[in-house]
Amino acid sequence: MHTDRIPYLLQRYLDNHISPVEMEELGRLLQEGDHHEELHQAMEAIIERGTALPEYREADWEPLLSRIMERKGGSSRPGRVIALKRAVAVAAILVILAGGAWLLMARGSKPGELAASGRPEPAMVRDIPPGGNRATLTLSDNSTIDLDEAKAGLVGQQGNVQIVKRSDGQLAYQPANHHTRSGTMNYNLLTTPRGGQYQLVLPDGSKVWLNAASSLRYPAAFTGKERVVELKGEAYFEIAKNASMPFRVSVSPGNGGEPVDVHVLGTHFNVKAYADEPASLTTLLEGAVKVQKGATSVLVKPGQQAECKAQGGMELADADVEEAVAWKNGLFKFNEATIEEVMRQLSRWYDVEVVYLDGPPKDLFRGEIYRNVNVSKVLKVLEASGVHFTVEGKKILVK
Repeated sequence: MHTDRIPYLLQRYLDNHISPVEMEELGRLLQEGDHHEELHQAMEAIIERGTALPEYREADWEPLLSRIMERKGGSSRPGRVIALKRAVAVAAILVILAGGAWLLMARGSKPGELAASGRPEPAMVRDIPPGGNRATLTLSDNSTIDLDEAKAGLVGQQGNVQIVKRSDGQLAYQPANHHTRSGTMNYNLLTTPRGGQYQLVLPDGSKVWLNAASSLRYPAAFTGKERVVELKGEAYFEIAKNASMPFRVSVSPGNGGEPVDVHVLGTHFNVKAYADEPASLTTLLEGAVKVQKGATSVLVKPGQQAECKAQGGMELADADVEEAVAWKNGLFKFNEATIEEVMRQLSRWYDVEVVYLDGPPKDLFRGEIYRNVNVSKVLKVLEASGVHFTVEGKKILVK
């Protein structure tokens, strides 16, 4: 019934020609029934046509939501999650689900205001910017290279391998034009700080995305019967196939749990093993891996996740693959996550301390938020559901 009406009203909204009556109609259509697929298709069509509004600048509006942020629990009803494209968000279409109602951001609102909800910005002394591509490379002689400051090009050499920082910011290992004699194995260590991430191409062509507060130790050239790297924190791997030299990730959870080994021939998978997490998680996207902890091992298939708990035990279950790798794709994604799970991610990415004034709320969160925005933008979405935050320096107080 509304197949043509929603795209028409949406285009009127983008063109700044929508009347108050039409605006009310658009809001009503979003509230009644299940029209999220129609809205999604309309947005896709507008983006494909290249519709642009020069008066809307990305820095002013909220490149914040690719999907609705929904809080489950309390009086909130199970929500409909609408897929929103970034280009539409830049054009100031911000839809937020709060308390079971759809709130459409008024056209004339100032950046950062939720006209329909009337909720203020999270109280803060100073806003906190998002993390970025930051890392330190430690060579085999213990010398260090600050990759934030290093220019694109050759940054070092280990034996017969050159270390290059590419123009896209990736760190890559490639054969040197000239060979030197070296009988030793040169190990390098790539470390990201809180608020940092980095991409790496290993000597065998395998690709690694390293999340915040993580480190990867690896040889500058793989030799022998297997390829072994050592991980602390979180990383996403795309492993180059080499059946004669299997790949293994040695994982150190750092939370008192026993080390975990991930064995693989060629596959795509994510490993999350932070000291402040209750378990290490290995999520498989493609191929097959074997996760081993002591004498126990499980074979993980695509779409599954192996959970190794710090206090012992290992479980295999179906996984939300998109949630596991959202960070690599520039998103926070939560699927019925507790506030503690949410805030641990924010803490690492924004390099902040989190303090719960009255204990953590018990409700669950589901949705997606871009990672490339200031912390105030993320907190405002959470506050729309009733959680309150105060930012003091590098500390977030949760109430």
